[in-house]
Amino acid sequence: MRGVIAAPQPEATVVGRWALSQGGNAIDAAIATAFAQGIVDPMMNGIGGNGTLHVYPARTGEDLCIDFYGRVPLKATPDMFVNDIIGPLRVAGQWELKGHINQVGYKAVTTPGTMLGLWELHRRYATMPWKMLAGPAIRMAREGFVVPGEIYRYVTTPPQPGQSSALEILNATPAMAAIYTKNGEPYKPGEVLRNPDYANSLEQIAEHGPKWLYEGEIPRRIAADFAEHGGLLTEEDFRQYRVRVSQPVKCTFHGYTVSSNPSPGAGPQLLEILNILEGWDLEALGFGEAEYVRRVCLAQRASFADRVDYLCDPEFGEVPTDMLISKERAAHWRERIEAGERFDVCPTGPAEPPSTTTVSAMDEEGNAVNITHTLGSPGSGAVVPGLGFQFNNSMFGFDARPGHVNSMAPGKARTTGMSPTVVFKDGDPVLVLGAPGATKILTGNAQVIVNILVHGMTPVEAVAAPRMYCESQYFDLEPRLYYNVRDELEAKGYRLLKSPFSYDQFFALVHAVQRDPASGKLAGAADPRNRGGVSWWND
Repeated sequence: MRGVIAAPQPEATVVGRWALSQGGNAIDAAIATAFAQGIVDPMMNGIGGNGTLHVYPARTGEDLCIDFYGRVPLKATPDMFVNDIIGPLRVAGQWELKGHINQVGYKAVTTPGTMLGLWELHRRYATMPWKMLAGPAIRMAREGFVVPGEIYRYVTTPPQPGQSSALEILNATPAMAAIYTKNGEPYKPGEVLRNPDYANSLEQIAEHGPKWLYEGEIPRRIAADFAEHGGLLTEEDFRQYRVRVSQPVKCTFHGYTVSSNPSPGAGPQLLEILNILEGWDLEALGFGEAEYVRRVCLAQRASFADRVDYLCDPEFGEVPTDMLISKERAAHWRERIEAGERFDVCPTGPAEPPSTTTVSAMDEEGNAVNITHTLGSPGSGAVVPGLGFQFNNSMFGFDARPGHVNSMAPGKARTTGMSPTVVFKDGDPVLVLGAPGATKILTGNAQVIVNILVHGMTPVEAVAAPRMYCESQYFDLEPRLYYNVRDELEAKGYRLLKSPFSYDQFFALVHAVQRDPASGKLAGAADPRNRGGVSWWND
């Protein structure tokens, strides 16, 4: 079947292409790609991770989201970290703690959900056997993969203040270090990294399904290791874990319908940005001009102001989604922005690194899917000896203070920037996209949608175009924007930060696939801010 897959890992997109060549659809290709991503990008995703996905199966015409977020362990309490708080980080509601205990090690781990999320997607819409789709990833883990330069650069980059380094996480536990380092040092580009324990674990999941991880001996083994090292996960956390299947949130935008994931995902926030921007003639403002940048940045800032106040796990608090995605709310923010009103959101420190991954896929039948999955930022380093995979550190995503919308509670999912999105025209899917990049995911996705639907860019042009981000009092800009607008915006009192890179992965790595519903022609794009790949099958 003809189809296109876009993802940050070229090696993984080739696995998706293989699935299409075997007669699979875009959903099969995305699942196979996701399995492979856990091998070739092991700091970003894997068996111990979590996430969310958005799928449109052409056969049924359903449009739904499957959330498999990490859940706070049942033994956790809302105030368990409060005495360890050092201060706030730039990401709203995130905090630096003494010893980085919400970032590194066993206390940082939430109950993983990735395998159950992929299983639910497969159970509903895949056409190829589950075991077959996992096969290429198992071979990759056992035979090894060539470490790319981008991974080496990532794990050797010094951390921003208040955050753990990737190298610290690689050495967080002896089992982690044994897999991913040589005498404590990361594998260098061109070296082959093998993980036979991961291959064995994935073989069991391929043979028996996710119940291998959630029932019986393995959760007992995990619980015992966590208890020995002061962690919180128990067998009961695995027994109680369920994925959440829900309807997307939607808005209209320039004659299209934009469909994205509900809270605690960032779909409502993405739609709020689009609704605000729809009220202005963006083409007349001119892409990249100072007033264009000012309005896009302040639309983002407005959405973050609402995020801090309202977005949370809807099982633990009321989320006023209808209000947030309403045209009335957008008009309210436009009036404040046009009046020159100054408003800030609390974060002031360094931003969260882009430690997530994504895969977007479409095929000639109109099937569309994006899977955005993660180990957190960028995993905890906690590895149960013999299992081969590290667990997420998604406790880092919660507010360490009790009494706030995103505070910890047993069984709760954190708010996230993940926002897998499908765009429709007259009921047909025309665009699917997603990204890694923490809270920059939602702003990156929103900008790419605007670039394609308003400015008429191709997917490649849209993901490569200079990016901006505004969550706090700063406008973060890539140099390709910064030098064009610096003088005019600073003269008006706005504070700008210039990225050190012209194409900076800080701004998220958006991967998109577009489809012409009339001809069925497909086009895909991988973000040039890091390694990425697009693979297609045309037979």
